[in-house]
Amino acid sequence: MVNVTKHAYKRMKERCGYSKSTCQRMAEKAFAEGVSHADVSGRLDKYFYQLYCYDYSANNLRIYGEFVYVFSDHNLVTVMLLPNDLKNSVKKTMNIKRKVST
Repeated sequence: MVNVTKHAYKRMKERCGYSKSTCQRMAEKAFAEGVSHADVSGRLDKYFYQLYCYDYSANNLRIYGEFVYVFSDHNLVTVMLLPNDLKNSVKKTMNIKRKVST
């Protein structure tokens, strides 16, 4: 079970337009199905490393859709918009991840 902090609720409402119940559902989905640091390479790997170095408590980063979900263990801390220049890399990674899982 993922815990969503008050700050994360506020950021998801502001940046994603989600209601409170949708925030919890999307946090669970991002944690379970999102692209993790182990799945990426190249520029995405560098981006994950920069986010981790910015705040070492953010030990579990996931990309789901067009957003970066920042977790500290099982607590969702905040949600950020994925930079435009990395969106194509995420799409390629998601396609590879789907092919491997099927």
